[in-house]
Order: sequence, then structure tokens, then C-alpha cells
Amino acid sequence: MTERPPTLVRHRPRGLIRFLFRLPVYLYRGPIASLLAWRCVVVLTTIGRKTGLPRRTAVSAMRLDDRFIVFAGFAGIQADWYRNILANPEVIVRHGHRCWRATARVVLDPAERRALMERMATYSRRCGPPVPTRPLLRLLRIFDYDAEIAFALQHAEELPVIELRLHTELPTCG
Repeated sequence: MTERPPTLVRHRPRGLIRFLFRLPVYLYRGPIASLLAWRCVVVLTTIGRKTGLPRRTAVSAMRLDDRFIVFAGFAGIQADWYRNILANPEVIVRHGHRCWRATARVVLDPAERRALMERMATYSRRCGPPVPTRPLLRLLRIFDYDAEIAFALQHAEELPVIELRLHTELPTCG
């Protein structure tokens, strides 16, 4: 096993795309939380590395047994939530109506990152925007989910991949 930290750097989404990516954080309640969880979206609460305040973000995740695997594909190593995890790996994961305390671990082995991304590419067929809406989103140049998965596969060894080990289920999701 070779250890090499992820290196992928991308520009952060701006404008409408940024707004659309932030929207699930505010909508993750009631039946919409179940729908988003079904589409592989979790809300991750990290502790801000500068402020020490809780910061929430919605991320695409793959469930594997007692853990979630998360990919920082949109901003790479510059994603605020990723940098917060580097500073403090203790997080809260919300999946639908269930919440857990978890410990985040950056996957340092490029081969393991590639294997996880290949697994996510197969898993992702049931994730993200519903398949019938993808051509419209692509045509309107709002979001090309399939191109993002292809990009992540192409850069799998540099892509930041985080393993979230669940350890305590919380009685309520605040």
C-alpha cells in the first residue's frame, strides 16, 4: 500500500450551480430528507477549522456496511468541508432521518481511492438526479452528472475520498 494524499484541485462551483448544491442542506427535512437519502445524499456536519462553529454541507455518499464513503469531487482538496475534516475528523452524518457521530479518515492509498471510485461509479446509477432528468440538466448546462462521474473516474487516484466510520447513533437529528 502506497500512501499519497489526494491532490485534485478544481474551481468551486459558482452562481446557480453553487446555489443548487447548497439547497439540499436547507431542504433536508421531513419526506424530502428520505428522498435525498434515497438519492445517496447525506448532510455532513463538520467543525469549522477557523471559527470552531458547526458547518453543514450536503454530499453524495456511498453506504458500505457501518460506514459511508464520500468523494470531494466538485472542489477537490479546496472544499471547505474537506479542509474542516483535516483539522477535526469528528463529524455528524445525517442520512434521511437518522444521525450518527462519526470519525472521518482520508483514504491515502491511491489504489484504494480508485477502487472505491470505481465502485461508486456503479453505485451512482441510482444516485444524483433521477436518470430521466439528466439529459435536460445537461442540455440546459445546469449539471452533467454523468460527466462528473466520468471525470471522477479519470482522476480517481488524485480525488479526495473520505471514509466516515459511524460509531454512535444520535437519538434525534437537530
